[in-house]
Amino acid sequence: MKAGNKFTDGWEKEIRQCIRCGFCQAVCPVYETTFRPAYNARGRMLLLKEVMEGTISPTKELADPFYNCTTCQACTYSCPARIKVAEVVEGARKKFYEAGFTPDALLSMRDNILRTGNVYANDQKERVEIYPSPLKEKAQKGELKSKAETLLFMGCLPSYLDLNIVPSLLKSLDAAKVDYTTLAAEEICCGFPLSLMGSDEFESHAAKLISKIKAVGARELVTPCAGCYKTFRELYPKIGDLQIDVYHSVQYLDKLTNEGRIKLSRPTAKTATYQDPCDLGRALGIFEEPRNILKRIPGLKLVEMTQNRSQARCCGGGGGMQAINPELARTMGAQRVGDALAVGADLIVSGCTACKNNMRKGARLLPKDERNKLKVMDITEVIANALE
Repeated sequence: MKAGNKFTDGWEKEIRQCIRCGFCQAVCPVYETTFRPAYNARGRMLLLKEVMEGTISPTKELADPFYNCTTCQACTYSCPARIKVAEVVEGARKKFYEAGFTPDALLSMRDNILRTGNVYANDQKERVEIYPSPLKEKAQKGELKSKAETLLFMGCLPSYLDLNIVPSLLKSLDAAKVDYTTLAAEEICCGFPLSLMGSDEFESHAAKLISKIKAVGARELVTPCAGCYKTFRELYPKIGDLQIDVYHSVQYLDKLTNEGRIKLSRPTAKTATYQDPCDLGRALGIFEEPRNILKRIPGLKLVEMTQNRSQARCCGGGGGMQAINPELARTMGAQRVGDALAVGADLIVSGCTACKNNMRKGARLLPKDERNKLKVMDITEVIANALE
C-alpha cells in the first residue's frame, strides 16, 4: 500500500470519479470570494488524489482548504458525477482531527461544548433568559411540564446569540395552543459543531442528549435551528432512534397555518426575499414551506434572488466558517445581501440563525446608502409580526 492510502480509505471511488471539469468552481462561494483553486471541490479532490497516491502527506497547511469550506453542497448539485463532496470534506476533517491539524478556533468550541454544554461557554442557566417572563419564571423554578406532546429544542445560537427567534416562535405556538415543553437549562448543544470539525466526541455527546429527549416522551420535536434539525434528521439515526417526529420550525409553522391554527392577518408592506439555508434546502429539500408561509402574509411581496432553492448561493454562515475564518464568512454574507438588493428586496428572510447572523454582519460591509433600510429576519419573527 502506498503511503497516504489509509488517509483516504472509503473515498477512493469519489476521488477517481472527479473528472476535473470545474463545474463546481462556478458555484463555490468560497472560491468566488478567494479565487484560490484549492478552495473549491475540484481542488480538494485533486489534493486528496495526491494524498491517496502518496505524493503528498497530510499537514496543517493541507487541512486548511478542507476547513475553509461551508459544506453547502452547491458543488454536488453542479457535479455531473454527483460526488458528495461535503461528505468527503467531513470525512477528511475527521482524519485531520485525528492527526492534530484542526484549527484552534474549532478546538476551543469543542472544549466549550464538552465543558459547558454550549458553543459559547455560557452558563446553562442563561438558556432560559430569552424565554418570555412567565415561561422563564416556570423554568427557573423547575415548574415546566415534564411531559408534553411537543418538545421544543431551541439550539445554542437562538438561545444565546439572538434576541428574537425564541420569543417569536413561542408567540406563534401559544397562539396555536400547542402543548409544549422545553429542556430549559438541561438542554445541551446537539453536537453538530463536533461532527463538522471531525471530533470523535460527537457520538458520546449525542447519546447524552438522546437520553434527555427520550425522557420527555414527546410525540414530536420542533427546533428553530437549521443545524440542529439537520443533526437530528441525518446524524442521530446513525447513533440511536430518537423515537420522535422531528420538525424544523418552518415546517411546523407551515403546518399550523395550513390547519388554520395560526392566522396571518396583519399586513406588512415589505418586499421580501427568502434565503435558502444550505442545511434545510440542499441538504433536506425544504424549499416551498417557507415560501408558502410568506405568500400568506397580506401586503408582503415575495421576490426571488437569481440563485434560489437548490441553486441558492451559500451566505457563508455554515460549515464552521464563522469560527474558522470570520472575515471570509462576512464577505460571503455581503455577497448574498447584494443578491437581495439586486432584486429590490428590503427584507431578507431565512430559517437559519447562522444565516441571519452572518448576513447581518455582511450587510454592515456595504455602504449605508447601498444597503438602505434592508432588514434581515428569521421567518419566526416575520410570522410573529403577522399574527392577528
